[in-house]
Amino acid sequence: MTMCRAQEFYECNSDKLRGKIFTFEEFIDHYVDKDGYFNYFSFWSGFNISGPMLEDFFELFDLTDREKELRKVTNKFKKKLYYVICTRVSDKVTLDHELIHAHYYLNPVYKQEVDVLIRHMDKDVRKKLVKELKDWGYAAHVINDEINAYMSTSSHKYLIEELDLTVSKEDMKPFVNLARKILRGSYSGNTLAFQARARGSIPLPRSNIKRLYVR
Repeated sequence: MTMCRAQEFYECNSDKLRGKIFTFEEFIDHYVDKDGYFNYFSFWSGFNISGPMLEDFFELFDLTDREKELRKVTNKFKKKLYYVICTRVSDKVTLDHELIHAHYYLNPVYKQEVDVLIRHMDKDVRKKLVKELKDWGYAAHVINDEINAYMSTSSHKYLIEELDLTVSKEDMKPFVNLARKILRGSYSGNTLAFQARARGSIPLPRSNIKRLYVR
């Protein structure tokens, strides 16, 4: 409940919420289905947002108590380049997925290499992946970021069964290898600048995850 409005302000696939000011009730109304079922918090297991977008959210919205607590955590980074990610405790797969989002934003050299990989993907695989991600609710402006995160941190089985992709392990390999270098800190492209700036990437401390009920 801490991150949902900020996340939808940033990347909702509908312009009813993306870039708009909305209440928590309006957020729920948008995602509840015709039968009254609301599965947002069971469907999404991780959240990510850049510092500038989060600061805009803080300035524009009438914040809930949980959102105010988040602002306290991020306030010391306000004038720096930073990125916030949130996951369930001990969910390593989602943590890696969200960390890759942070690296994609914080390191322009890494982002450039990823974008080249995506341009050279099999066109049919890329087209189907784009469609599936949009159907899931991702906005167009984050599609490359999401393609990279899924191709680099998901299992082959997950991509086949959950995303229904005809993708081979060879298709995934360049994304996986590059991500491993990033996550292990052995990436050779702009490494020092990246490692210095990456300190502004702040997964909320475990004590705050529980206190803020971050999902």
